[in-house]
Amino acid sequence: MNHDLLNHLERKIYETLQELRPVLLQAHGSIEHHLKDDKSVVTEMDLLVENRLKTELAKVDPSIGFGGEETGLDTNQKTYWLVDPIDGTESFIRGLPFSTNMIALIDNGEPVMGVIYNFFLDEYYLAIKGRGATCNGHPIHVSDRPLKRSYVIVVGDWGKMKMPNLGPHLRPRIAGMPKLHGSGCEAAYIASGAIDGQIVCGSKGPWDFAAGNILIKEAGGRVENWSSQSYDYRDLQFVASNPIIFDELKSFILAEQANIPR
Repeated sequence: MNHDLLNHLERKIYETLQELRPVLLQAHGSIEHHLKDDKSVVTEMDLLVENRLKTELAKVDPSIGFGGEETGLDTNQKTYWLVDPIDGTESFIRGLPFSTNMIALIDNGEPVMGVIYNFFLDEYYLAIKGRGATCNGHPIHVSDRPLKRSYVIVVGDWGKMKMPNLGPHLRPRIAGMPKLHGSGCEAAYIASGAIDGQIVCGSKGPWDFAAGNILIKEAGGRVENWSSQSYDYRDLQFVASNPIIFDELKSFILAEQANIPR
């Protein structure tokens, strides 16, 4: 896509999120919510953020489609926005600092821009394909820690995946297994080197991971689906990490799938 257009679109995202921040901060930890059919929580702020982004981005280029967690998604579009308006809604209603706005631009089946905004901490993470990753304008990079010193996030219903021992088998080989209950926050910390990797079997939708994974890749990390040597954002089974531990993590998940003793 045209660089000038990408810059214009990114600036509109930044301005819109800055305008929304005071409202989100006021509601943070003090907003009513209800359960959706999938038993996840939703608030009026989710709908406000998603609809505001849809309206503002259409002012820049109305030809770009729009898909969001709350208003629906058509992955057959050539170019479209993929939005999770408030990732980590459970953290949001509890007042925890692990909620983010996540926006990815999909072009020809590939994320080409990703934004993760932690409005509580005012941390604005940006990645554009081929142009690196930043936080508040400063370059970020994944860590260079080996596996034994790594924090690795494990996300998924591993019993359902017939890999109930994944966590217990991995835990002795790493330094820790944190859980922040917000995929945007987790991806941002992998991209900035605070956390070292993750193994994911997603249960919701591509809006949970598309923006984060382009951020990780542009910060020098590796991201691949379990079943291939590439990454399709619609496939929610993937490994994302710094390059040093990536092959070990991927071989670990493949061994667990094959039920090879560890």
